[in-house]
Amino acid sequence: DSVGALMPRQYEYIVHYDWMAVTETDDHDELCGILDQMPEIRSYLELDVEAVTVRGPDGSTEIIQLYVVPDSGSLEEYVLLRDTGSGALLRPGPDGIIVTRNASVILSFAAGDTVSLQDLHFRQHDFKVSAITENYLGNAVYMTRDLYERTFGKFEANAVLAVYRDGTDPDEAARRLEQNDIIRTSVSTSDLKSQFETAFTLINVVVYLLIVMAAALAFVVLFTLASTNISERERELATIKVLGFYDREVHLYVNKETLILTGFGILLGMPTGALYAHALTPILKMPSFYFAVSIRPSSFVLSAALALLFALMVNRMTDRTLNEIDPAEALKSIE
Repeated sequence: DSVGALMPRQYEYIVHYDWMAVTETDDHDELCGILDQMPEIRSYLELDVEAVTVRGPDGSTEIIQLYVVPDSGSLEEYVLLRDTGSGALLRPGPDGIIVTRNASVILSFAAGDTVSLQDLHFRQHDFKVSAITENYLGNAVYMTRDLYERTFGKFEANAVLAVYRDGTDPDEAARRLEQNDIIRTSVSTSDLKSQFETAFTLINVVVYLLIVMAAALAFVVLFTLASTNISERERELATIKVLGFYDREVHLYVNKETLILTGFGILLGMPTGALYAHALTPILKMPSFYFAVSIRPSSFVLSAALALLFALMVNRMTDRTLNEIDPAEALKSIE
């Protein structure tokens, strides 16, 4: 569930732009002129994109992409920023920066802390983190043009975020745009989605393997416990048979214990497993990947149903063992 939720969370909920390109500052106006002439482009946002080294309060560093947004420009149509705690809509302000959540986890800081940013020209300044925003793939720092000019110097746009009109073929539009020599780097959201799906195909295989192994372990544990239970209570079960219990009643006598214990395991195991999964999130500190745990309600139902199915299968298998108990042989053995 968590792996499957990553792509829609990032590229449908957070990232709304269809294409991003970076040029030299001298070529930026030419790129904007090209976009103005393309009917496929509904809107675009001019901004400055550059790599900065972010130093956290504990001294750890990470190279992160800085997005400098014009004060009059709204990011909402291109990138949706939401507070990790309240879910409120965020906008870069004049007195602080907005940083993605994974960066805050990697560098161990929170909203209200002060971090240091150093650009490629080795200019370094301290900034207050005004908010932490949701993000799952990659890291970013968002800053207003006014704050940038008060600290690093003159703002010079070198990138655009573009949104296509409805009905536009994203691959064809990206191919046409990328034919321009002035473009240094470009990213198509549709390509990122495809690359993401390809990269996580192997991860999905590993996840399915873990699920199968976990199911096999659950089955083996149930079968071992049931078999041990019967072997340790052979004289008791033989006595019950001697007293006149039918085979079906003996089966019910033993099997209901397995079902009750399985029920307790389900009630305790599912919430404990969910808490354990959420506890792994801060441990998995990957530089450009925030693994947010997501569990659908149907998965809880399916897990409970599988556990009960395994218990019923084990009961059917152990019924044969119960039928093979010989009361005479079992009762004459010396304790």
